[in-house]
Amino acid sequence: MGARFSDITLYTPTSNSVGTPEHIEQVSLQNFVSDLYVQNMNGYKPPKTTRINIQPAFHGIWNRSWKNGSIVSIAPFFSLDKYSGHDKKGKLKYTLDLIQSATLSLSDEYGWDKTIFENAYQQVLKSEFVFKIESNFKLSRDKKKEARLIIRKTETITAVYVNIQSESSVIVKLFEKKNHWWHDCVYILARHAKWFDRERFGISYSKGKIEIIYSLEKNEVEFFENGNRVTGINFSKYFMFN
Repeated sequence: MGARFSDITLYTPTSNSVGTPEHIEQVSLQNFVSDLYVQNMNGYKPPKTTRINIQPAFHGIWNRSWKNGSIVSIAPFFSLDKYSGHDKKGKLKYTLDLIQSATLSLSDEYGWDKTIFENAYQQVLKSEFVFKIESNFKLSRDKKKEARLIIRKTETITAVYVNIQSESSVIVKLFEKKNHWWHDCVYILARHAKWFDRERFGISYSKGKIEIIYSLEKNEVEFFENGNRVTGINFSKYFMFN
């Protein structure tokens, strides 16, 4: 099995110096939209492609896309003046439209399934740019409760919640961390959600190296590293993009 499709990276022109709050705001907003769009592709991988680079600086210079291994680069039109003139909502929509113009053009060029990208676009619009991913429910060992993880993101923060349903519904925040967009380790952690027993649900990663558990009985969240209780998890010890 080959590598997954990882991300759509935007290299848009900017009038802000690298590292300034204004530059960070632009990059964060565009990466947020890209991440939301990719998540709504629902795991689709364009054939022989793991990444798309959007490079508007070469618009009018390139007359086609370029492929380097499994990375495809394309140069759609982008107006910095028009982008900068929008409020935040307008910037989100302008970024989404830029991504969509790139994926549809590449679909025509490479024969990709265009319906995947059309659906992703519509789902992002429908969400009104609210980033929320809900996992499937898992039944407790006593078969009386079910639980799932909920991931919520802003441009800068990733937060993970536990939702447990029995006679009533309980939603509790497990943790929050910096948002690393598509490289965010939260997507790996979310694949390791489980019931620990009849009362405890959470995440168990890498044979107990990381355990983040919500206890219904205690009504508290507990963190463990290698079996030892800690006050929080330093994800950078385990993931490059933490």
